Amino acid sequence: MSRYVFLVPDRVKDPRGGIMNIVRHGELAVRLGAEAVLATDSGKDPHGRKWFLHRLPVIKWRERRPDDICVIPDLFSDRTDAVAGRCIIYMQTPIRLYNNFDHTRPDLAIWSDSPLMFEKCTRLYPGKDIPIVPNIVDSAAFPFVSQAKRKPGMMIVFPRKGSDFIGDVFAGYARSGRRYWKPRILSRMRFDKLAQVFGTAQAFLASADVEGCALPPQESMAAGVVVCGKNANGANFCMQHGKTALVSQDVSGTVENLMRLEDDGLRERLADAAYEFISRYFPAAEPTKFWRRLLDRDA
Repeated sequence: MSRYVFLVPDRVKDPRGGIMNIVRHGELAVRLGAEAVLATDSGKDPHGRKWFLHRLPVIKWRERRPDDICVIPDLFSDRTDAVAGRCIIYMQTPIRLYNNFDHTRPDLAIWSDSPLMFEKCTRLYPGKDIPIVPNIVDSAAFPFVSQAKRKPGMMIVFPRKGSDFIGDVFAGYARSGRRYWKPRILSRMRFDKLAQVFGTAQAFLASADVEGCALPPQESMAAGVVVCGKNANGANFCMQHGKTALVSQDVSGTVENLMRLEDDGLRERLADAAYEFISRYFPAAEPTKFWRRLLDRDA
């Protein structure tokens, strides 16, 4: 069986969900009997012990073997044609859809991560059979906690994604005279500290106009945090209005949704439905089915 080599960047200012998702796929492949490593240009691991908590070996990218299967994030799609053997481009965000490689190569596969990305990829790379590869939501790091056991009024926000929207929403909420929701700003936190906050807050405000694999709302759903806000023009496909989340693309609609979420019963119903939906992306569910099919085909 060939070895899987997952290319990741040497360093980033903040952890990126797309890279975290790729690392989790590598770990799952190993648990299912495959050989897998991470690769960086330096051969050093800038992420694992602090952010992604993995145990995969790390090699230098130039030390890959001719028979390796290289999994390349969209961030590095321009490196694809330099790979002589089999490779996979993992397309996870609309802002990095480039036509900078030969997509017609028979030894090249393209993965997408959502219905939105599937649609965009099939238009840009005609003739390819492009699967929607399930994100991996870490249910062990984000265990479900009921709304009744959470801190009343705490709402998670990520200012790196849509800070103006966050400010406008809370300003509008304050003008309404309501005082229940208070923002809990998350920025550059260690992964274990981040997971602790997800076990405490009642709600998450999704504020990005564009998303990649959109792990924060999905892991919120796994943890029992109710999600509201923007669905990133469809990239956050797990956000189904009135079923798994409250969705609005504009400030006024989101302010109204914050008011609605003051209702204990509504929050509990949304949290339970969202957990049921997102559980399909826990490692033992659809991700394992995907990798078993892939490894059986390559055996």
